[in-house]
Amino acid sequence: MVRIEKIVQNTKSPKAARAKETLQNFVVIIEKELKAYFKSELKNPFGVSRKERDLSKLIWEHIKEHNLRPAKRIRGAFIYYGYKLLGGKDEKAALAAAKSIELVHTALLMHDDFMDQDDTRRGKPTTHEHFKALHKTKDWRFDDLHYGESMALNVGDIALLAGYEILARSKFPPNKKLETLNRMLRGVINTGSGQAFDITLEAKGKATEKDIIDLHYAKTGIYTYENPLHTGAILAGAKQADLDIISKYAIPGGIAFQLQDDILGLYGNPEKTGKPAHSDLRQGKMTLLIIKALESGSSKDVKRLRQIWGKRNLTESEAEEARKIVIDTGSLDYSKKISVGYAKKAQQAIHEMTMKQWNNEAIDYLDGIAQYMVERDI
Repeated sequence: MVRIEKIVQNTKSPKAARAKETLQNFVVIIEKELKAYFKSELKNPFGVSRKERDLSKLIWEHIKEHNLRPAKRIRGAFIYYGYKLLGGKDEKAALAAAKSIELVHTALLMHDDFMDQDDTRRGKPTTHEHFKALHKTKDWRFDDLHYGESMALNVGDIALLAGYEILARSKFPPNKKLETLNRMLRGVINTGSGQAFDITLEAKGKATEKDIIDLHYAKTGIYTYENPLHTGAILAGAKQADLDIISKYAIPGGIAFQLQDDILGLYGNPEKTGKPAHSDLRQGKMTLLIIKALESGSSKDVKRLRQIWGKRNLTESEAEEARKIVIDTGSLDYSKKISVGYAKKAQQAIHEMTMKQWNNEAIDYLDGIAQYMVERDI
């Protein structure tokens, strides 16, 4: 097994490259399934009247367009490989389950963008901006922003419940579907509490390193890693002891993923990340990068960083100042180190999976993806 500390020195490891390729191949497969699903929904949109049907079609066209924007599909892949990990054989049913989390994710992104006041997602308008523009185009009465935000909540809810419906209609035994739905729902409920914690930390404007790690545990650790992996594993017949092993991988893996995501949010190329340049800074997002810079910086650096962090009309030159402060204080290197540490911790669970003689293909994917997620380019 190639260890995490090695790949940081040697850039791209072969195992991480294979995991990336596996994920890219999965994207092609799952998006074919998603396109078929949207075609079915758009064939007969709900509505008592023609006007209602036309609006329903408009909504589903937006959900489709939003969902099919370029994406990693990591959550769907975790359901699929979580299922294979425990010996699941019905790949078609597993893809249906994987499809469900992709609709759920689209919904949460719509809500998240509204809360973050972001204008773009994956290079195109966010849902509230999309419907705000529609309101302007039609020259309707009242406030276009209110319409856009209201539609973002409503359209997000439609996508969210559609995701759960896909899982409920999948071809698994009823008892397994019920257990899995309960697990998925509880995971999203807990993620909602994590999101509330995130919003509250931003409002307070201060946090500890522990707060940041707890936040990443509650959101990314549970939602992006543990919840989909548990979902797939339960469908394959996993017991609680099996889920406990998976959690040893999922929680630190998710924390490592989010720490790296925060680095990409500050230093990444918007064309690759799909987020607006300096979006996290403008939002005043709570990240380990900022927290450690505020702890370690000179009084001059701290004062300037506080002036820039959370400034809504932030300029690129100001963002560049903030990036330099984060580097000069050692905060960037520190965040990388912590991210790698959590990825190493996730990788320790791979040995237990191997000893249980779980599916080798799935184990190799999880092992490699732990490495790939902290290797992603800045």
